[in-house]
Amino acid sequence: MHDAFNVSLVLDKLPLRIESIFAHGQKLFIGTNAGALFVYEVKEDLENESLTVTLKETVKNFSKSKIDQLGIIKEIGVLVSLSDGCVNIFDLNTFELQRSLVKTRGANLFAIDTHIEINENGGIPTIITRLAVAVKRKVLVFTWEDTEFKDTKDLSSPDKIKTMAWVSHNQICLGLANEYSLININTGATTGLLMPSGNAGAAPFYNMVGIGGIGGIGGIGGIGTKVSKPLMIKLPNRGILLAKDNMSVFVDLDSSTTRNAGIDWSGVPEEIGYSYPYLIAILPKHVEVRNVETQTLVQTVELPQARLINQGKYLYIASFTSVWRFIPLNFDKQIDQLVDQHQYEEAISLTEQIEPILLHDKEAKLRQIRNFLAHDLFQQQKFDEAITIFQELETDPAEVIALYPPSISGTLYSGALHQQNLEKSGTNHENGLTSVNSDQDEKISKSEEFINEQKQQILLGKLLEDAVSVLIRFLTDRRQKISKILHPQPQTKSDISSYANGNYDHALKIAELVDTALLKSYMFTSEALVGPLLRVPNHCNVEECEGLLLERKKYKELVDLYHGKGLHRKSLDLLKKLGQSPDGGKMKGVFHTIYHMHRLGVEHFDLILEYAAWVLETDPVAGLEIFIDEHPEVMKFSREKVLKYLEGFSYDLCIMYLEHIIGELHDPTPDFHNKLIINYLNKIQRLSSHAPSDNSDLSHPPSGSETETSDEINKKLLKFLETSTHYKAEKILGHLPLDDFYEARAVLLSRLGQHDQALNIYVHKLQNEQLAEEYCVKNYKDDDPKKNVFISLLRVYLRPNNGEHMMIEPAMRLLSRHGSRINASDVLNMIPSSTKISQLYSFFEKNMRESNRNRNMNLIVKNLLKANQVQAEEQLMFYRSRRVKIDEDRMCPQCTRRIGHRFAFILYRERLFYF
Repeated sequence: MHDAFNVSLVLDKLPLRIESIFAHGQKLFIGTNAGALFVYEVKEDLENESLTVTLKETVKNFSKSKIDQLGIIKEIGVLVSLSDGCVNIFDLNTFELQRSLVKTRGANLFAIDTHIEINENGGIPTIITRLAVAVKRKVLVFTWEDTEFKDTKDLSSPDKIKTMAWVSHNQICLGLANEYSLININTGATTGLLMPSGNAGAAPFYNMVGIGGIGGIGGIGGIGTKVSKPLMIKLPNRGILLAKDNMSVFVDLDSSTTRNAGIDWSGVPEEIGYSYPYLIAILPKHVEVRNVETQTLVQTVELPQARLINQGKYLYIASFTSVWRFIPLNFDKQIDQLVDQHQYEEAISLTEQIEPILLHDKEAKLRQIRNFLAHDLFQQQKFDEAITIFQELETDPAEVIALYPPSISGTLYSGALHQQNLEKSGTNHENGLTSVNSDQDEKISKSEEFINEQKQQILLGKLLEDAVSVLIRFLTDRRQKISKILHPQPQTKSDISSYANGNYDHALKIAELVDTALLKSYMFTSEALVGPLLRVPNHCNVEECEGLLLERKKYKELVDLYHGKGLHRKSLDLLKKLGQSPDGGKMKGVFHTIYHMHRLGVEHFDLILEYAAWVLETDPVAGLEIFIDEHPEVMKFSREKVLKYLEGFSYDLCIMYLEHIIGELHDPTPDFHNKLIINYLNKIQRLSSHAPSDNSDLSHPPSGSETETSDEINKKLLKFLETSTHYKAEKILGHLPLDDFYEARAVLLSRLGQHDQALNIYVHKLQNEQLAEEYCVKNYKDDDPKKNVFISLLRVYLRPNNGEHMMIEPAMRLLSRHGSRINASDVLNMIPSSTKISQLYSFFEKNMRESNRNRNMNLIVKNLLKANQVQAEEQLMFYRSRRVKIDEDRMCPQCTRRIGHRFAFILYRERLFYF
């Protein structure tokens, strides 16, 4: 509990018994049992916190009997009094009787309401004052507009009225013998409150008060019990507090409970009042003060025989002979009391209820208290609740992380940064970053006291796991918010320009703190999340994280960390060490190094070449994947530089690389085609001589290459020479030895159009008649008789150079198989005169057959063309003979209008269109 009010004795031992009190401004009106009216002036000295009470006037004959109730209508300057069962109106200054409301004879209480209404016609505001008077089972309502009395309404009540209060400008709550009711002064309709009619909202109240109405079977109090007075208080926001015995519930004007639980007073209230923001109840033994929102008991005051309450701005409580003034304590002091007592939730409730004008920097104070509450909840091991508040407050992550042991908080655990951030608790926070204002000394002092009272709890085992789990939620949220300033989107950039007061560098520091703590948290609770964190852009502190990752042998994640920070040399050093170490585990070998190199990009090409050496020495074929993978970054590598680099290792790697870029990537660069051919030639020579290459001294020759024979390589060479169109044949010829590679030479000569020389190689060097004929079939062009390769082969057979013998038999076989492709006159001019006619029989037969075939085919084509011509002429005659009749009624099928005298017509598939 704390002190909400300073209670001062205003009057003591009055000679007459007090029956009613009312306070207005600095005046206190007291009605007595003898009918005398005492008017006091109460002045408050705020500096000395003291009251000065002066009796200003005594009206001895104010009433003939006791004064039961007093009230003031200041708008018309009158004092309203209830005495001897009648309501009277007096002048507020002279206390002379102005009017006695005769209709109120038999009244037992009244209630006053004043408000402003806007006239619907002219929009002129009018002060409306209503005086409601309870007369047995009726309610009389007197109305004044501004200062003019207007009318009186007579409304019926279901039962005798014991208490009454205005709850809206046109509704009055009535406390009856057995129920509470609302009466509408415009319609006169009454509505029962909390009656047992199946209203779900009323159920909690019935659970407290029992079935059968508020008082049970016997009404309020029941049979054989003392009848308790029905009490009610109008609360802000259309709420009403209704009391039965020691229980009170909160309802609205729809008869529904607005809260799950009511107030359980420590006794049966005799009177209940409301003084913002507290409820005050007079109980048999003392006065209780409760927070209207939390219903917490705030203050208990021992006041002997207290029985009356004057509620409102100036709160007075009176007994038969004494009056006490309840002076609200400064709200800042009240809140400080609650904070000192660690009643943070109560302090928050009070702060939220108070208007900002009544508090110094309300928002900052509220933030500070909520921050204290979060720390207190954390110390109570209510981690989820604490982190939720930290998250809502956008608390500096350093302050939260410092609550955790060194395994998570690192150097923050020492307390220095922890204290520094706690001192900022009451300052302005924007999206998780903190800025300190120079006028926060008082708040910093409060924070320091709070820090001194806190004890760093020891978090171990399951407790630490639970705490870290909620920390992850907080850090993830902070990470997203900080990302918005570090990587702003165009549409939101203006919205976050004030983030961290524009301190980008500070945001980077916070981002580093958050990501580092998040990684440590993942290492503690869910190691599987470490990799995903490090594979995306992050701000983890390298020095802190690499030690932790090495300790846990999280090598793959450490490589990802290095990569994200651009520390590629460190990552490649680590991968090399692990790849060559027997203890490398899953990281042993070259795979991870190759994979990492694929991600580096062309800007790190020199670094890739530097570290590719050990990979190629360890596993050349796998190492070649560094340069031939389909990764987009690999595709950007300079092929000239890669080839030059591979030439320093072996011809085999060069061949494999060239085969890839030419065969798979279809690179048309002539130099690459030439180099592949030359490398094929070198390899064939090396394999043929069984001598190792001068630059292929690798300890592990490339797999797949060392098993190839020279014949297999030669086949690849010839196939490439046949299929490639980008190499320079004349350049390759210079690399061929004169006494070898005859078939390759023949292909190159063919590419240069030197068919005679190529065929001479097939016939005389290779002595392969079949290859020579295949060459002719492949290079034969019937549209160019002057370049007939069959004639060239026949010439090689029959007119040899360099002393070779004439080859009559191969020539005859050539003529018998391909005579149809050779002109007879050329053959007759070339064959020796000693050749027998019988030897040429097969040639002439094929030649004549081919001539006849060509003649017959030409006749067929001629006749087909002639028939086609006749068809075209007949169709032309048909279309020329057609007629279309157009009269005045002919319609165009396209636009459905008459054709009439139009300028142009089109007939299309029996439809006539005009333009």
